[in-house]
Amino acid sequence: MQDNNKTIQAYEDHIQEYDSGTPTSVDGAFKAWLDKILALLPAGAHILELGSGMGRDAAYMEAKGFDVLVSDAPKVFVEHLKKHFKKAQQLNALTDELGGPYHLVFANAVFLHFTVHEFSNILDKISGSLQPSGILAFSDKVSERSGWSTAKVGAPRFFQYWQAGPLTKLLTQKGFYVLDMKGIESMRDGQPKWLHVISRKA
Repeated sequence: MQDNNKTIQAYEDHIQEYDSGTPTSVDGAFKAWLDKILALLPAGAHILELGSGMGRDAAYMEAKGFDVLVSDAPKVFVEHLKKHFKKAQQLNALTDELGGPYHLVFANAVFLHFTVHEFSNILDKISGSLQPSGILAFSDKVSERSGWSTAKVGAPRFFQYWQAGPLTKLLTQKGFYVLDMKGIESMRDGQPKWLHVISRKA
């Protein structure tokens, strides 16, 4: 059993390390994926971003004319977000209601911090927060294991890794139809490092 509060605290205590280790621009394969997601939405669509961090992706979506509610669980991120966005709130996907209805729920490198059981429950919440045929898009890391890591921020964070097959199965069980699931390769070894997922509420 993992303690998600421990992961949240790692971000609370190490925002500078997180910020310095995170790309500041939306480009490459990530930009192509994000543009593909946004192309599915009506103009001015309502978006909930879970785990907005420093707000990079939300700023890109807002610049495209979308109505974005930015959110994160660590208070330190929310304080930063409130300085740059009109709509920002502290939100823990495990314990808080998500509101809505939204056209899109977007989460980049967020769900990897939840166990399979926790993620399953969060998917139920997301389904209830989306409009009919709404979009859920997110990224997860690829591996066959899970556990704690101090990489990047220097404090322990929990990681649940995924393979495409089990992830597709879970999404289908939870009432989502996978529109696209692409493995993004690592520059070092050419093996998939991330899964970029676009799904639609059935």
